[in-house]
Order: sequence, then C-alpha cells, then structure tokens
Amino acid sequence: MLILGNLVVLVLLTVALYQATTLPAIEKPPEFIVVATATSGPSPIPGPTPTPFGSGGAIAFTLRHNGNADIYALNQAERQLVRLTYDPAEDRDPAWSPDGDYIAFASNRAHNWDIYLLDLVSGALIRLTHDPGFDANPSWSPDGRWIAFESYRRGNLDIYAMSTTGQQLRRVATDPAPNYGPAWSPDSRAIAYTTFRDGNKDITVHLLDGQRKIVNVTQSPDLDEDDPAWSPDGTQLAYVSGPRGNPSIQVTAFDWDTVAANQAQTDLFGAGSSPAWSPDGQSLIYAYERGGRSHLVAVSVTGWALFQEVYSVDGPLDDLAWTSFALSPRVVARAQADAPAEEPPFYVELVQPAPTAGPPYRLTLLPNVSDDEGEFLSDRVNESFNSLRQRVIEETGWDYLANLGSSQVPMTYTPPSGHSRMSWHVCGRAIGLDQEPYGRNKPQVELIREDVGNVTYWRVFIRAAEQDGSMGEPLREAAWDLNARQQGGRAMVEGGGSKEHIPSGYYVDFTTLASDYGWERVPSLWRWRYFWPDIRWWEFQKTGDLTWWECMLEVFEPKRIEAAFGPIPGYEGQ
Repeated sequence: MLILGNLVVLVLLTVALYQATTLPAIEKPPEFIVVATATSGPSPIPGPTPTPFGSGGAIAFTLRHNGNADIYALNQAERQLVRLTYDPAEDRDPAWSPDGDYIAFASNRAHNWDIYLLDLVSGALIRLTHDPGFDANPSWSPDGRWIAFESYRRGNLDIYAMSTTGQQLRRVATDPAPNYGPAWSPDSRAIAYTTFRDGNKDITVHLLDGQRKIVNVTQSPDLDEDDPAWSPDGTQLAYVSGPRGNPSIQVTAFDWDTVAANQAQTDLFGAGSSPAWSPDGQSLIYAYERGGRSHLVAVSVTGWALFQEVYSVDGPLDDLAWTSFALSPRVVARAQADAPAEEPPFYVELVQPAPTAGPPYRLTLLPNVSDDEGEFLSDRVNESFNSLRQRVIEETGWDYLANLGSSQVPMTYTPPSGHSRMSWHVCGRAIGLDQEPYGRNKPQVELIREDVGNVTYWRVFIRAAEQDGSMGEPLREAAWDLNARQQGGRAMVEGGGSKEHIPSGYYVDFTTLASDYGWERVPSLWRWRYFWPDIRWWEFQKTGDLTWWECMLEVFEPKRIEAAFGPIPGYEGQ
C-alpha cells in the first residue's frame, strides 16, 4: 500500500508539471482575478538615504577641550555646533527638558558638584541643589516636574528625585551598593539606573507605582552594563555593555507585562558609549573614540548596518542627549554672544634660547621634585609637566608629583628584563609616578583596569585631600588590587583582582588630567600578571609627533646617540 501510494503521488505531480508547462501565458489577468500587490508581513527595509537618521531636533553633549568640559549642542538638520556653557569649571551631563526650553546639567562651578538649569532663551542659570555632597547625571520626568539624579550623600552613591524648583527631595534607591546614572521611563512608571549591588555593574529598573519593585534586567555576573537609555515608546532599553576599554552598545526589548528585559531580543549595535535615542525612536546615536579623536555615530534600529558619522572632534565627547526641538536662531545668537572674545592659552611651553652649537634643546631640572639630585625633562615638555603638577595640587589638595619614580635616565641605564633600551625616558619625555601611595594600607591612589582589545591599560585615580565634596568625585568602577596576587589562587594567575567593594570617598582622574597636557599612559607588557615591571601603570610619556630618534636628536649629539644605539635611520649628517 505504501508503494502504491507513492506511485499515485508521483503520477499526480507529473500531470501537474505537464499542465504548468503547456498552459498559455496570461498577458493580462481577467477582471475577476485579484492580483496581490502587498502582504500583511513586515515591509521591506528601505535602503540608505542621504540623511537616514533625521527626525530633526538637536543633540547635546559634553566635550572636553583645553582641560575643561563644557556643554555643546548640534542642530541635527544643519549640523550647526553651538557652545552653551563657557564657565572655567566643569559642566557636563546635559539633559533636555521635555519642552526643549531648558537643559539640566551638572557643574562644580560652586566648588562642589551640583545640578543646574540653563534657560536656553534667556541664558539664565538656576542652581537646584546646594548639598555639599556630589550631585550629577540629571534625568527629567516626562511631565517636566521632577528631575532624577545621582548623589553621594550619607557615604553612598544613590538615586534621588527632586522637583524642578528644588524644594522637594526624595531618595529613590537606598541599597548600600553604589547606584547611579538614572534614566526616567517615557511613561513615568519607572527609573532605570546602574547598580553595583551584585558585585558588578547591572541595569536595574525601579518601579514608581507604590510597590517600589526593583528588577535587575541584565543579570550578567561576568559583564558590566552601564548608561541605560529608554526608547521614546518605552519598549526598549539601550545601554553600554562590556569592559570599560571595549564598550559596546546593546539594545534589549522591555516587557512591561513581566517587568523584565527580553534577553532573546537583545541586539548589538556596535562599539561605543553613551547611547541616546532619536526623538522618533528609529535610530540611536553614540560616542566612539579612536586614536584620541571622538566620533558621534548614528545607527538605524530599523535598517541593519545603516551607520552615519554625525560629528567628529579631537578630545573626549560624552553624555549624549537628543531632543525633537532644534535650537532656535535666537538661542544660537544668545549663546554666540556669550562666547569670550579670546580664549587664553591652556598653558605655554616656554623654551630656552637655542644654543649656538650642539642639540637645539636642553634637559631641564624640574624644580622641587624628588631628591637632592633632582629630576630632568626635555625643555620641550617640562612646562607641561609643571602645569600638570600645579593642576593636580588644585584638584586633589596635595602635591602627588613632588616625588617621581623616574624621569630622564642616562643612555647607559639598564632597563628591566624584556624592556627596550629605546625608552622615552632617555630623551626626557617620560615620567614614572611614585608607586608608594598605591602600596599603603589606606591607598592614596586607586587603579581601574582597562582592556583595549588584547592590551591592558590602567586609569589612575588620586584620592582627594578634602573629603567634603569640594574636590573630586566618587568612583563608579571596581578598583583593581594588584597586591591581591600575593594571596595566591586565582588572583595570582590573574595578576590581582577587583576589590570587593568600590572604595568610598572622592577621587580625581589623574589619567584624564595628564592627557589634557599631552601626557599619555602606556600599555602593560604581556607578562604583567606575574612580572611587576611590566605593569607600568605609573608610566606616562609625551611623544608629540616625534619618532624616538627625533626626540634623541633634540637633546643629544648624533655621535653620542650612535655610540650608544647604533646608526640613526635616515640621518643625513652622519
């Protein structure tokens, strides 16, 4: 019967195939035949257009320039850049009001971090918080009546909400672990924020319906998530995922019925940080940094691989926010009128007169640094070091750079095993920080590990002398304990481990300050997990656009260089 059935099916298929090949083609369907022109399924994704990420409005962000952070805005249609704040203090974390008339932001212009409101039309500035503690990262409620923000009060970083008049204040998050970076949902039902309650950074959603339910929507113990941003319809959450040195943008669907993120619908949208949604919810913008230059990138969430660079600039760009309201010509004119006539130079690199013979520059003694023998740097970079040192004193309240581990070294020095003799220390363009404050029982220096690709870097934080909120800000990262390797076990294999708790108190990001003056950190070498000299968290150098040989020729005679290191490549005077 089975064989007979198969034969019947085969015969029917043969007849159908014969009919299909012998029926005449119908050039025009009869009137009673309905011809399908569309389906009920999803429409085809449109191809790229000249401006696939429009929806108008303006994008606000923080830009660090000449050692200071200020608020800028970019009109999306004309790509017109407008600087909104000019104070010599730090201004950052811009957040648009729902009607686009105000920007809330954080500033330390009153010698501690507070929340301010900027009236875009009049330019009037309103200070909303007056607590001596740290206040930052404002986020508006959809009705414009409340502002959520992070605050370091009672010895912990938590989420608070205040009325836009600043008269009413409520504490939203009370967990003993740090909570920060609030984002108010578009329907006012919840606030999403970053928490460290489970020993790593996760995104939580805090319901405001009276139940005060808190839901961990990422739940990834092996990854860090940060910087949540709601889509305009409240159905999706964008956030930053991964280690600090390799951040990527993730988008996950949020189900209000189950009050949880749908992990099955989580998508990756590229490497970057600080995501923000377009007003129409069809695209995302985020910041991407490479080679010291920041790029503002837009990506379509409906069309795969539709990317567009919106803006690029030298220096760090962060804290993106997008509103549907463009800056009016009146606002632009007012902001431009506030611009100073001339911006003074950040610092001046004074250089001694060139000698009549020999190398064009000298090695210069650094005043009042280290022991009696002193420390030396090239005359081309010593003033930037002196300026950085003074800045560290002002920011931290103590003179960390008064003692250096190293500066210029002789050509005959013997480097650690595996290290090159062609060190920038030789030509006076490198410094080694004092390691002693890190090794104390109560460290004055904390390290944040950053893995960029397969290379490990370190971010150095200096503890402020005054812990009253007038200097520095609280840490938001798990500090790395290099000394934990002495305890054996996994820490010995990993070269240390993250501290169980984020160190309390106020700290200053020395790595950022050093970069302001052109002093850049160097990566660890491959043996850093078990060979201390390879860690190199203390190493900073200012190379400029020079090669190492050019640096040497600035301060040494060619014959001396060749005697120590061999022929100079491309040197015509030999």
